Amino acid sequence: MVKMPWPYLAIMPLAYILLIYFGWTQDDYVESNVSEIWIPRSGSYAQDNKYAARFGKVDLGTSSIAAMAISRDGGNIFTPDRLEEIRARMEAAEEATLEWKGHTITWEDVCASNNVGLGTTYEFPCARITPLDYFQEAGWFFEENDRVTWRNSVIRKSIVKPIIPRFGIMSQYCPTQCQHQITLRNSEAYAVLNGYDASYANPLGLLGDIASMEMNDPCKRCIEENFEVQINNLLLATKGSFGVLAQQIGILIQSGAADPSSVPQLATLAGQYGQLAQSLTRADAEEFFTYYTTRGLYPAFNLDGYKEAYDQLVAVLRTPCLQVKATTRPDLICPNETVTDDEAEQAMLDHADGPFSSYNTAGSPFPWWSDASGTGKLFEGTSGVSGSGINMAGELLSMAFYTDILNVQNPPAWNPLWDGLGGFPTDPLNHPVYQQTVLGDPTYNWFMAVYETQDSICQNNNLTGTQTQVVALDVGSAFAMQEATQNWCTKHDVPNKDNSGRETSYTKQHFSIMWYDLFIDTFLGIEQGVDSPFTWTLGQGCGYSLAGERDQYADSNETSVLASASEILYYIDEGTSVGPIDRNILIGGANPSIEEISSENPLEEATVIQSLYAIAFPENVVKKVKNCNRPGGAIEDMNAAEAEEILENFKEEMEKIWVKGWNDDNDGEVQFVYFSDDAGSVGTTGRTLLDITLDNGKLMSISICLIAIFSIILLISPDWIESRVLVTLIGVSLVVLAYFASLGLAILFDIKINISTAWTLPFIIIGIGVDDVYIVLMSLKKQGGYSHRSFLRAMREVAVPVTMTSVVNCLMFAVMNISDIPAVYLTATVAVICVIALYMGVLFCFPAYCWLDMERQAAGKMDVFFCLNSDSDGSSHAGKEDKRQVWLYEKFYYPVVLGAPVVRIVVHMLLFLGALALLGAGIYGMTEREVGLGLEDFFPVNSQAFVWADTRTQELASWAIGMNWGEIEYTDPMTQQKMIKQFEDVVSTSKVAEMNTDQLWMSKFLIWSTRHCTSNFDRDDPNTYLCGMEQTYEGDGDDSGTVCAGGWMKNAVGLRDKTISDGRGDCEPFSGGICRPASQMFAEDLALAGHINETDSDTTSYCPFAEWSDGKFKWCLEQWRNLTNTGSGEFITDSDPTPTECAGEFYRDESIQWPIPLTTGPSMWAFDLQSHELTLDLLSETRKFCDNDPELHCWMDGIPYDYWSQYENVFEVLMELSFTSVAVGFAVAWIFLFGKIFGEKRHSFSKVFCGTLAAALIIGVAILICLMATIGISILAGVNLTGFSNMSFVLSIAFSVEYSVHVVSRWLRAPLILTSSLERVQYTMSFLMLPTFMAWISSTIGVVCLAFTEFSFTEVFFFRPLIIVMMVTYYIGVYVLPAFLCYMNADIFKLGKTEEESRSIHPGGASDLKLDEGDENGGPSDEPGDDGEKDGVELAVEVKEEAPKEEAPKEEAPKEETPKEEAPKEEAQKEETPKEEAPKEETPKEEAPKEETPKEETPKEETPKEETPKEETPKEETPKEETPKEETPKEETPKEEAPKEETSAEEAPNEEAPNEESSTEEAPKDEDAD
Repeated sequence: MVKMPWPYLAIMPLAYILLIYFGWTQDDYVESNVSEIWIPRSGSYAQDNKYAARFGKVDLGTSSIAAMAISRDGGNIFTPDRLEEIRARMEAAEEATLEWKGHTITWEDVCASNNVGLGTTYEFPCARITPLDYFQEAGWFFEENDRVTWRNSVIRKSIVKPIIPRFGIMSQYCPTQCQHQITLRNSEAYAVLNGYDASYANPLGLLGDIASMEMNDPCKRCIEENFEVQINNLLLATKGSFGVLAQQIGILIQSGAADPSSVPQLATLAGQYGQLAQSLTRADAEEFFTYYTTRGLYPAFNLDGYKEAYDQLVAVLRTPCLQVKATTRPDLICPNETVTDDEAEQAMLDHADGPFSSYNTAGSPFPWWSDASGTGKLFEGTSGVSGSGINMAGELLSMAFYTDILNVQNPPAWNPLWDGLGGFPTDPLNHPVYQQTVLGDPTYNWFMAVYETQDSICQNNNLTGTQTQVVALDVGSAFAMQEATQNWCTKHDVPNKDNSGRETSYTKQHFSIMWYDLFIDTFLGIEQGVDSPFTWTLGQGCGYSLAGERDQYADSNETSVLASASEILYYIDEGTSVGPIDRNILIGGANPSIEEISSENPLEEATVIQSLYAIAFPENVVKKVKNCNRPGGAIEDMNAAEAEEILENFKEEMEKIWVKGWNDDNDGEVQFVYFSDDAGSVGTTGRTLLDITLDNGKLMSISICLIAIFSIILLISPDWIESRVLVTLIGVSLVVLAYFASLGLAILFDIKINISTAWTLPFIIIGIGVDDVYIVLMSLKKQGGYSHRSFLRAMREVAVPVTMTSVVNCLMFAVMNISDIPAVYLTATVAVICVIALYMGVLFCFPAYCWLDMERQAAGKMDVFFCLNSDSDGSSHAGKEDKRQVWLYEKFYYPVVLGAPVVRIVVHMLLFLGALALLGAGIYGMTEREVGLGLEDFFPVNSQAFVWADTRTQELASWAIGMNWGEIEYTDPMTQQKMIKQFEDVVSTSKVAEMNTDQLWMSKFLIWSTRHCTSNFDRDDPNTYLCGMEQTYEGDGDDSGTVCAGGWMKNAVGLRDKTISDGRGDCEPFSGGICRPASQMFAEDLALAGHINETDSDTTSYCPFAEWSDGKFKWCLEQWRNLTNTGSGEFITDSDPTPTECAGEFYRDESIQWPIPLTTGPSMWAFDLQSHELTLDLLSETRKFCDNDPELHCWMDGIPYDYWSQYENVFEVLMELSFTSVAVGFAVAWIFLFGKIFGEKRHSFSKVFCGTLAAALIIGVAILICLMATIGISILAGVNLTGFSNMSFVLSIAFSVEYSVHVVSRWLRAPLILTSSLERVQYTMSFLMLPTFMAWISSTIGVVCLAFTEFSFTEVFFFRPLIIVMMVTYYIGVYVLPAFLCYMNADIFKLGKTEEESRSIHPGGASDLKLDEGDENGGPSDEPGDDGEKDGVELAVEVKEEAPKEEAPKEEAPKEETPKEEAPKEEAQKEETPKEEAPKEETPKEEAPKEETPKEETPKEETPKEETPKEETPKEETPKEETPKEETPKEETPKEEAPKEETSAEEAPNEEAPNEESSTEEAPKDEDAD
């Protein structure tokens, strides 16, 4: 390097620059996914997640947004004005849009669900849950098209289609079995008698009863059994009758008996009959029966309404009519004064059977018009207005009687009605019997209407009045009819005057269906396109009635609003899909608490409302936007990466809208804050993480500048030749380059920069690197000369300490890999890379620059302005005394810590007490430890996200969680029961929201396989049965041909029974379990389960199970998923689902992977997690039943488990890290000490072994004290135990080792001529005070900068523990440890040069050594690897020549040395310390050997002052044999001499020359310095 420095100058910087270029130009090099740095990677939970990840499971399937609204004044948020403010903000946020490749991306594109079944995507609003769902006003997000879908796909599917035909069955076929329920709903007295409220007697309630009754209820069972039978009979009878009639007409035509003129018509009829006989389906039969029953419901439920309206109209019009009739229009038919029930019923039936009117479709049932068209004249006939257009007044299935369809397959018994009438009529259409039995059959008219076209429209003109020319009557009747007109038609009823619909004509049946549907809407009180779930309720949830409505907050008082908010909260389906919504996740600051709220104890106030939105994952967005129903057209060219970016941007856009004005107290009464998770795409946490990670730049730059400035201050000199500013800046720059190059290399290794890396390493690593730069520069400074030998000696001095500190640092960071937190072990890995890069730069590059700088100094060139010459020769500047050492050690440290006995003892006591106080505080702090890092700790305090997180923690502390099972024996009945038991047990814990057991897929599946299956109730396709007992397995095994029928077994594991309500008492919002008491079972099931009435109680509980072969279980499971389209439970599939006709939608017909490797439970919620301890309680409570179940393994997941699992054993991990690190620190210290001292071969193996071991134990104790104090004080300073803080704590060991090893090492190796420990400590600290102080300052500067971050997270978890590390380790290592060593005078600790060896070099005795700044052996040769046998000889000779005899006797006891040691230094300052004088000017002969302060010392014992003259050739000398004559004593700086009179002005010049190369360079302090 000396001969050819240029390669060393360039290679490392070039390598650094290349690494920076290639690493930092990579894409996505900053970690923005908090899960990638904070979720543990080992342990059973991590293994479970890795197992799930193998099968593609991610999170819980959706991403979520939590939009929070907080009352600014802390008062009640449930006021009309504040709720309206929230509603308006929700509307604005949900109208957010993004532009992408010419497409407008809307909330409907990215939300997780906006459908109510196949074919309705984009035709239903996006799902979200919010407390505003209590109120009608929340229905704003139902647009008109959504409301139409809700009416057609929800109301008609769940009420009209399944319930109305069953009502007909109940009325006609089950009056006995259903008598009790029918009477309850029709008689108030009966209801009250049976314990119900009088309001229970509402006939409309029967519709709800039909849906809610248990399948084993006698009434329900009768209905279901007869429904299936009667619909099948209806279908068979109708198809058969049409088939027979087609055959008979065909025979008639072929026989020629028919009137030729009617043959064409008959042939057409025969064809139509035949077609119907072939094409009619069960769906057709159910549809017919629905409308046929609806016709009967008209008078059944509207009788009172008809009579009331009749009376009102008669009261107004009858008298005028009679008056006109009596005077001018005797032909008027004035209505009777009263109407009987029979008359009213018949009028309504006639109305239903009347012709469809395109003038007024709703028409009127009153029989007062001249015709039914709607344009007829009032009181001039007996017709109502309009109707369905199909007459269904005849006897049902009379044509089946006509054809004797029951016996048609049995010719001998077949006896059609025409046989008794002389045969089949030749003119059937005009035959009276045929007309009555066939043409009059409702089924005939209904199905034949499909062949009759009709040019009509739906219209709402007013009913017409009289046309008598009597103004009073005509005007009065016109006004009355206008008031009586019902406007049924909407723009959605096609055709209408504005929309002719399809090009082909509509049929008569179409208009009949339209009329009945409109009638049902009117009957149910729903208006198509207007009403929504908020204005028309299903009656399914507690507090809701059929055809009711949700409360309104507009124009309501606060008390009413609070009363509404005290009820059970449901999603828009009133709990049919997910049950009640737990209010703990939506309402905060409640008084009384959520658990205590009821209608009797209503909410008094709440301060926070939270609305939850679900967002799709990228891959699902890609599928959705291809949907054929997408407004604006399908998007075909989007990929998952683009979708992820869109989702990220959309979350941010919604956030901007939602939080607008959040920090403006004048912006409304409500503060809006927002959080989006990072599932699927980066959300609030990810963006904040990115911001925090990248925000370190400013403080890092400041830190680097401050370190550079401090370095300049330390190494600048008024003497421009002696100054080392430029080379210092080069050193700092190399360190910075090495740091960024290390990060670049890490990035190339696919290690992203994370928050821990960004906020720890630059502030620690750069300081560590600069410390090494100081070691090199200080070593060069102490050499005092500019020759190549001075340079080499300096490099030999620094090689060991720099290597040792680098090894220590590497090991300390490597130990952190014990942690399984990515943020910790990845940061540690990067730190190891940084340490190695720094080591390479400091030892293999920086010295080359130092050599060039030494050449500059030797040439008399100025620092910085190196092209300019100084006025003086460079050689005259070497060896000058360091004023900083004087001030730090002699003026401060020595007199305070090591000075006069009284002061020293008092200070030592205080230091020890301080150490004990630190240790005590540490122990106490550890007992007060708290764990965890919450979101409120993570977000900046001046951000809206912090307000959200802080409020969430205090008021709405909830998270979504889930359950998972791996490859267990799903076909085993006991496994099935235990799986359900685990779910129920988890739900029963104190912090998990209540859920019905049937939310678990296994529960649903097992019920599906029993008679209690309800899937057939509202199936879309009546031709397809959906329950397990109707699915026949066709496999290869013995069970082929069997159905998916499960069984029932006694409740062996304590599962919950289903809560079955009879409508009395308080409404029960939850249904509980799936097991049932014997009293609620089918008799057939009880028999199969082995129930014995005589011995088994009615309360004996039975639970469903399925014990099938693997093949059957798999097939039945797939059938269940496909037929019911259930979204419950995630399964791993082997095939893709079949797409529907509309792109972006799929059937659930995938093939399930078998054996089932993984399944998941439903989304669940954990609440009341206001602290980390409570969250850990959740983990403990739930894992007891799941993760820790020894019989059946499952695992919980979700945010609490992802991020809080580490805190379950964070203290244990800290202890493991700590003890391992302490052990490593102890081992490194002992190995270093033993190897170094034993290699000197001055003492026996046993003494070195025992001495260094004892010393290492002292170091270990110091490390332990530092560690415990750091941990405890940090905890008391508000630092919770986390992976981040643990990392900071462990760093204390690295700093502690560095300080203590250097101190103890130099203390152990002090020359034995120093007989007392105090002398040896003085000898040690006189050398180490300056370098340790410089190291401490440079490291502390970086840490202090962290205090100025705007992120409290970094201030708490990085600055606080690290600044405590800096202070505690420096205090213990530099003050307490040296003070303690003053009292350690055992012989085993004396491992330096022997007294004889020391005296041969230092005739002056101990006083010559006390303030010696060089290495105890006389120079750098003491370092391992240094050629002590060569350079040491020269040094020894020089020392002997310089040492004045009179100094020897001045060797003083420790207490007396203080004043003597200070004096020489003062004189030296005045005389310009002789140490640093040009060696060439001085001749060794000029100094008497005895006068030399250093005395005879081997190179290693030589004080910093001793330097070998440049002209000396080390080859000729051995360390001890050299005569002092041959060397000028360079070590002889006055500083080394205790007596004040030692340093005289006369001696100075002579001493300076040798010191240049010997004493200053000897500052082997490098080896011990930090």
